[in-house]
Amino acid sequence: MGILQGWHHGERAIQRKLGFDGPMSQAYTWIDGEMPEQHRIFHTTRLPFIPMTTLDASGRPWSSIVAGPSGKPGFVTSPNWDLLEMDIRTWDGDPFAGNIAAAGGNEILTAGIGIELSTRRRNKFAGRISKIQQDGRAYKLRVEVNQAIGNCPKYINIRELDPFPETSPAVAYERLAMNEDERLPEELIAFIRKSDTVFLGTTYKAPKEVEMRLPSHVGQNQRGGRPGFMRVKPSDGRSIVLPDFSGNRLMTSLGNIEASHLAALTMVDFVTGDILYLTGNAQNLVGAEAQAIMPRQNALTDIRVTGYIFVHNALPVRQRPDTEPERSPYSPPIRPLIEETPEGTIAQFDKDSIVTFIRVRIHSDDLATFTFETAQPIHFKPGQTAVLDFTDLVGAQQYAHMAPMKPTSINDDRIRTWTISSIDASSDGTKTFDLTMREKPGGLVTGALFMIARTLVTKRPELLEDFRSVDLRVKLVGIAGSFTFVNHPQETSVARHSALWLAGGIGVTPFMSMMKAIMQDKTHSGEWDIVLGLATREPEVLLPLLTDILDRGRTSKLKLHLHVFSNRPVPSLPEKIQDGTYEGLDVAIIRHNGRINDMFLEEVEELTGRTTYMCGPEEFERKMLDLLGARGVSNNAVVRESFEY
Repeated sequence: MGILQGWHHGERAIQRKLGFDGPMSQAYTWIDGEMPEQHRIFHTTRLPFIPMTTLDASGRPWSSIVAGPSGKPGFVTSPNWDLLEMDIRTWDGDPFAGNIAAAGGNEILTAGIGIELSTRRRNKFAGRISKIQQDGRAYKLRVEVNQAIGNCPKYINIRELDPFPETSPAVAYERLAMNEDERLPEELIAFIRKSDTVFLGTTYKAPKEVEMRLPSHVGQNQRGGRPGFMRVKPSDGRSIVLPDFSGNRLMTSLGNIEASHLAALTMVDFVTGDILYLTGNAQNLVGAEAQAIMPRQNALTDIRVTGYIFVHNALPVRQRPDTEPERSPYSPPIRPLIEETPEGTIAQFDKDSIVTFIRVRIHSDDLATFTFETAQPIHFKPGQTAVLDFTDLVGAQQYAHMAPMKPTSINDDRIRTWTISSIDASSDGTKTFDLTMREKPGGLVTGALFMIARTLVTKRPELLEDFRSVDLRVKLVGIAGSFTFVNHPQETSVARHSALWLAGGIGVTPFMSMMKAIMQDKTHSGEWDIVLGLATREPEVLLPLLTDILDRGRTSKLKLHLHVFSNRPVPSLPEKIQDGTYEGLDVAIIRHNGRINDMFLEEVEELTGRTTYMCGPEEFERKMLDLLGARGVSNNAVVRESFEY
């Protein structure tokens, strides 16, 4: 085996595309030609299984899961600095046995990654299998290692695993060569969408002229995120989009893909022991090409699956009962594909679309409404969001490998999304829009905006109503979102709409826009019977925002019952409200102590016949879904707005 003496052409190409070729030009020296002592100890004493890549007869990579029969560490020994000896047992469906047989005595390249999920430690190795002894499904392997490196722990989701030797592996699907128009079974698509961890296998075949300096090898890596971070294209049902998050910038896996256009993906359900093995053709996309598939994602890999195997109950370890994974704090929010977004719910603008800050209204210490002005009229629907790029205001993100004190900063693209709290009141569009937002503790963007607002209050209060002269500008990336009543067919072209709106705190923002549209007769679709349940810790701030909307309009289209729930005193209602009823409008405002509860839902007329909209923090949503489910409202019938910005 040759010793690595540089980056191969695929690695150089992807580093160049991402702008890493300068700082990472000599970083191949980080990859050792032998295993450090701590790696040898780690592989032999800490790991109950090891994902390993081998090639099939066609040269496609597959990522196997190798383990001993007991499901415990100790199936690996290391008699020397460049040797690993493994005593493993395979199961039906794992591609390892077939790939070993296909090699026919020729050199068997392999690579593995050892991950201790309980601590986020991981180390990689690569080399070749130089000796095999087989007895049925039991193998003794001798692996000669010529590449070893400690690896980035950022996106590993912590799990506590216990041995589970009493497995009963059963192959549910095996399709090694898919037809051109074939789709993955829906069960497997669902499995991919719920996975939060994937083992990524890659391969590189060296041209003859450089094989001593840049030897052929396979690669094994891991990617992690929140459940659903991998997406399957609905258009073909087989292309998997794997976003690339900020890592150590070596780009060895993407470099192999750049050279070979092949990749393997293996996913595990650690509760059931089910394993999905995939292999396929792959391409890396960067910049505009990536964002045309997955908005706001600057780099991704698109893997078109050509073969798959799905095995039930195979992994000889399981997630400890009554435990949940601890998600990595570095993982960014889920980003759906552009083709997963309902038609008409996203509009992207070119990079020169600029908006200017023109006004701010401060509602409390950490809540304010900022008004922006556009150069050209724009259109949006009530409840949609504005996507803004604040790089020009706060500066571009500087690379950092780790940020323990603020892990979310690692993948911060300076792009933020807020629900628009104003409306597009003209058929010709509007040149202004409002964003009502809360300052996030330690938030880079909201921190900057509120600092500007506080500076104006203390030094130039006359500019609060119009500070165009300050000339603060940011980029408008797009208008997005399907959380809007005009986007649901069941609520168009009917005489009367019945809806339940549930808001947790500042989650009331999209409902403010919807109320304004109804009050100003901008929905063009019948009358509205709405029950709005608002849970808030600051009723003295949010209730006046809602009553102000009612103050500014008069309509016969709206019947509104507004229920305000709070553990703090709800302020006195305006004088126009007599006995809880708003003068001149079919509006009632009811104050409650405590949280939204089942008694409230019991009193909502024709609850299951209403369309339910919900916006609030994750804990609020879970509680509301439980209450609604107990009352016969299916989760699938609830229109929800993501509260992760």
